[in-house]
Amino acid sequence: MERNLSNVNWSLVQSFLAVAETGSLSHAATALKLSQPTLGRHIRTLEDTLGVALFERHRRGLRLTATGALIRPAAEDMR
Repeated sequence: MERNLSNVNWSLVQSFLAVAETGSLSHAATALKLSQPTLGRHIRTLEDTLGVALFERHRRGLRLTATGALIRPAAEDMR
């Protein structure tokens, strides 16, 4: 998985990290100074590129899936 992540556009990884850290598309969008729809597209594109779901939706926002938690350290290393 880490090898695949290294070939991904940095802006998608940055968006992934922001959502992972805030648990919310809207909070992450604010932190990155992007619109919420743009951030949502980044997450969908990253998930499509990797072929996995990275987040689960919950009443209080988004939570990392097991796969999302596995790739988070590689994403943090890229930062």
